[in-house]
Amino acid sequence: MPTLNIGGNRVKVGDDFLKLSPDEQNSTVEEIARSLGVTSEQQAPAAPSPASVPAVAAPVAESPPAPAAGSYLDRIGSYIRAARDAVHAPTRVLENGFLFGLGDRARAGMDAVIGAGGYDDNLAREQAETARFQAAHPIAAPAVEAVGNITTPLGVIGAAARGATLGTKMLYGAGAGTVLGGLQGAAGSKDWTNLPQTAVDAGIGGIVGGGVGAAMPGAARIIGAGYNYVANAARGQAEGMSRGASRHLVPAMAADTPAAVQARLAELGPDAMLVDAGPSFLGKGQGVSLNSDEGRTIMQGRLGARDQATNRRIMEDVNRALGPAEDPQTVRNAIVAHRSEVDARNYPAAFRDAPPVDTSNVLVELGPMIQGSPTGSMERRALENLRGMLMTERPVPRLDPNTGAHMSDAQGNRLYDMVPEPQSDPQLLHKIKGEIDNVVEYDAPGLGIPAAALSRQQGALKHIRGILNESLEQQVPGYLAANRQSAGLARRAEAVELGTQYLGSGKTTASPDRFVDEFGRLTPGEQIAFAKGSRGEIERKLGTKANDLVALRSELQGEGGWNTAKLAAVHGEPSAQELINSVNRNLKFRDTHNKVVENSQTAQRLAAKEAMNPSPSSETPLINPNATLSGMSVTAIKKALGMAYGAVKPSETRAFGEIADILSTQGPARDARVQAIIDALERRRGNAAIAPAAGDRAALIAAIAAHGGAARMRQKRNRD
Repeated sequence: MPTLNIGGNRVKVGDDFLKLSPDEQNSTVEEIARSLGVTSEQQAPAAPSPASVPAVAAPVAESPPAPAAGSYLDRIGSYIRAARDAVHAPTRVLENGFLFGLGDRARAGMDAVIGAGGYDDNLAREQAETARFQAAHPIAAPAVEAVGNITTPLGVIGAAARGATLGTKMLYGAGAGTVLGGLQGAAGSKDWTNLPQTAVDAGIGGIVGGGVGAAMPGAARIIGAGYNYVANAARGQAEGMSRGASRHLVPAMAADTPAAVQARLAELGPDAMLVDAGPSFLGKGQGVSLNSDEGRTIMQGRLGARDQATNRRIMEDVNRALGPAEDPQTVRNAIVAHRSEVDARNYPAAFRDAPPVDTSNVLVELGPMIQGSPTGSMERRALENLRGMLMTERPVPRLDPNTGAHMSDAQGNRLYDMVPEPQSDPQLLHKIKGEIDNVVEYDAPGLGIPAAALSRQQGALKHIRGILNESLEQQVPGYLAANRQSAGLARRAEAVELGTQYLGSGKTTASPDRFVDEFGRLTPGEQIAFAKGSRGEIERKLGTKANDLVALRSELQGEGGWNTAKLAAVHGEPSAQELINSVNRNLKFRDTHNKVVENSQTAQRLAAKEAMNPSPSSETPLINPNATLSGMSVTAIKKALGMAYGAVKPSETRAFGEIADILSTQGPARDARVQAIIDALERRRGNAAIAPAAGDRAALIAAIAAHGGAARMRQKRNRD
């Protein structure tokens, strides 16, 4: 088959070309030249004569093609169109594929199509030349290659724009760009372990380049969006997760925002799950629990186990923050018992060498009080009994008034008269003071009256007790010290009791400021006793309110947070805050459990009902009174295709089990998965940022190519 050299392009024509007249051959050559975009100046001076054609390229001995239908000129025209298509079709495909620049390899591929020699030979030659240039010019070579990567494809756009529709040009360019870009990325990869990712990245560039090579500047936004979509599909997958799981979880992370998710998980602690971290992730948890058996089993199982451990978790948090609890009554009993032991040592030691105590001042005060009390009242009775206790009788010899001698009775026994006098024994006076304490301090029986008989009439007795105690402290050495130690222990026992009562919300409850002032007046020992009573009361509330976390939080916070402020005064701000945080954390866990497990039960029952007892199909039966043979055939084919597609299409819920696992993981494994999702989101955002630039660059290249790229490509071919 003869070969013609037309403007530097070698074109094979059929043997029938040799049978044409010189004028017909010249016309044919001119038409081929026009189809190739070769000007008259670049064209050969004259078409070769039939005799000289073999000198250009010796014809190959082969059978001529079968005669085509139509006239002789029609057959010649078909040969010309075939030759033109043979040259331009692959050129357009390859050149569009190199839009984002394949450098010397792009030019080698171009020359393989339009010049002499095969692709492998041209590629080897170009690679060798490139290697020599890079070795000789290590600094200039990267810049030169970058320029070549941009300028080489410009003429290609013009070539592609000459034929076919816009859609066809974009498909050709995108298809070629994907394949060749992937190969280019593989060839240029320095890390063959990452070859698939390198090829994917280069392929994305080829898709963008090929599409823009056929489109014009108005398609820039479409190209940028396409780049973003393809890049997200290729590189937006979270590490260690399937693409299906990433497709749900990465957008949820974007909606809830990484900063908010990480802050919420840090606040909730290691027991928190990703499903707790935001409304979007909560929605995903509800979705997988409702729409997937595997997802439901994983999600509800883990949420249920966490919910059952609520009491244990809170108790551990409280023990860590406040220390172990003690029963307040046990603590109080221990203090009272210790006080009794201390009193049993201190007071006898004080009384052992004590002198008599003068209580005349007590009796002086007591007389008018008795006279002022109503006759027959409990108060008068108590005061009279007290006077009797404070008085004693001392035997005095009966003297003869005349002689002054000690008188005797008929049997000779001496006679004595009992004369009343104040009690002076310190130990006995101490016991009398205890009788008064039973009445005025503990509402116990004492002074000969029943318990609580003087609950509203204790003023006089308290006054007498004070005078008596003062006389003992002043006249008995060691009694004051014994009193102080005993009173301190008594106040500690009382502080334990008060520690169980201060977390109230009634009208008489002290405000935080007043409470802090009163608590600050307690001795260190009394504050410790108060804290023990408080810790015991908190334990009681936990035991009775743990299942009702809302009520427990109300108890611990109180009106306007009063109880929280009081807890901070007794146990310290960090411990009180940790206690409240524990309740709040577990309230959040309980809320997630209820929304995913409890609130979805109705929807799950309906879904299970549909699955186990499906509704009748709404499709028209294959055989029905109105069916025709052709209609049944079409319906049968449609059903078959639908069944086939249903058998091979990916399941929408296939990743739900994996998503449930990710959403319900706790601890370090949870944090690692959260970071993987955030990394994938950042990659997607990076792709979105690059997409506008890719579209703008593609539009710029297309605009330049539309005005002058084709001419420059023809000039390059002539130079080569």
